Amino acid sequence: MAEVSARYGKALYDLTVATGTLDECLDQALMVRDVLDTPMSRRVLSHPHISEQEKNAFIQGVFSTELHVQLRDFLRLLISKNRANIAPDALAAFIHLGMRRRGQVEAHVVSATALRDDQLEALRTLVANKLGKQVDITSAIEPDLIGGFYLEVDGHFVDCTVRKQLQDLKLEMGRG
Repeated sequence: MAEVSARYGKALYDLTVATGTLDECLDQALMVRDVLDTPMSRRVLSHPHISEQEKNAFIQGVFSTELHVQLRDFLRLLISKNRANIAPDALAAFIHLGMRRRGQVEAHVVSATALRDDQLEALRTLVANKLGKQVDITSAIEPDLIGGFYLEVDGHFVDCTVRKQLQDLKLEMGRG
C-alpha cells in the first residue's frame, strides 16, 4: 500500500507544482493529514459499507472550512477509486515532497515527559544545523520511555531513551 500512497502523493505534488499552488495546498495538507490520521477518520474512510456519498459528506463535514480545490478533488478522487483509506499516507507523501522542495523537514520527538519550549527550540536548532534545512518539530509524550527521548527526522531515527539504554545493558550482560 505504501507504493500506491506514494504514487498518489507524487501525483498531487506534480499537479500543485505545475499549477503553482504547492504552498497553499501544502499548508492545508498538513492539517488535513492530521485530521484524517485519527482512528475515527481511518475507520470511516476504510469501512467497506460506508458509501462514496457518505464518505464525501464526512470529508465535507469535517473540513467545513473551504479546502483548496485541488485538495478537495484529490480526496474525492481517492474516495471514488475506493482508496480513501490511503488518504493520510498519500498526503504524508505529498507533504514530504513539498517540504523537501521548500528545504524543510518534519521532525517528531517523543519523550518521557513534556519538553519545555526552550528544549524543543534547542533540539530544532541542532537538527536544522546538522541537516542544513528548516525543521518543523512536533512532540509527544510516552511515559514508558522512563527518561530521555527519541527523534525521527528525514528517514533517520535517534534513540536516546533510558528504555533503550536498559535494553542495550541487558543484551551486553547476556553476552558477558
